[in-house]
Amino acid sequence: MGYWGTVVMARPQGLLVDQDGISGFGYRHSWLRELGDGWQLVETSGWKDPPDLLGPCGVVVASTGHPVFAAFVSDGDCAVMCAATPGAVGPLTHLWDVGGPCGVYRHQPKGMPEPVGRGAEEVVAELTGWSAGAGLRADISALRAVLAHDQSTAWKPADDLLFDLVKALGVARIGRTLPWAFPITCRPFTLITDFMGLAARARSRAVYRQAEEEDGEVPEPAQPWETAAIALEEELWASLYRTGLDVATLACRVVEVRLAYDAANEDRAGRAAADPDRMFESLFAGLVGGTLQPDDPDDSGRRWADERAPG
Repeated sequence: MGYWGTVVMARPQGLLVDQDGISGFGYRHSWLRELGDGWQLVETSGWKDPPDLLGPCGVVVASTGHPVFAAFVSDGDCAVMCAATPGAVGPLTHLWDVGGPCGVYRHQPKGMPEPVGRGAEEVVAELTGWSAGAGLRADISALRAVLAHDQSTAWKPADDLLFDLVKALGVARIGRTLPWAFPITCRPFTLITDFMGLAARARSRAVYRQAEEEDGEVPEPAQPWETAAIALEEELWASLYRTGLDVATLACRVVEVRLAYDAANEDRAGRAAADPDRMFESLFAGLVGGTLQPDDPDDSGRRWADERAPG
């Protein structure tokens, strides 16, 4: 499977992952980079992608006072972009090609209009103006080359092309990914955050309940662990770049949600509840001894994320 997710470039107050409005693009803020001169880039995703780029772009522009560029990538094949400045949110533009709408993927939430075709020079002019408004200096020839990629014989994934596009907008550099406060891709955190974890199960159950209600049925009420799992997942991702974090407390919260999930299923099966201390020790023995290993660059995807940025 190719790359799915949203790339956002902005000039925040502090970290971009904490900027007002950034959650409109998604909440899984995986990779955060410095671009120089206060600009940052984040790769994020949500539960119901694709996001509405137009609304969040306007909110982040208003909260930062600076232009925002965002693009959502579909399976590494193509993308849709939005360039926004104070007082103006640009149109959605399909990448690649810019001349017409996508015939394969949905690039907007259901019920919202898809991007329409535009001329390449029109898009170049928009991005050049955006760059100037951002206090940057675009490389016009590089912009033209990136926007015309669909007409070339060479092929690159859409997410790699977006890095080329960001570079062409005139940023000083594309830095390496910033370190995480804890290894969110390792246990016990993956019990919540994994794509088959408790938060994903809770969200799926909510979708099924909504479908049953729409069919006129009366679904079973949500179990307490479901709300707790969704809330904890969002908190874990929101805490990923915070300094001075009490990771042990977060790990205990994971265990609490897992115990609530097990209790709900054990009650039905007539089994006894697990011991919290033993579960905590078995799930995260490192924290029992006060140690925490950093994320593994290969396992977490960090090495791949750093290698594909053009620098």
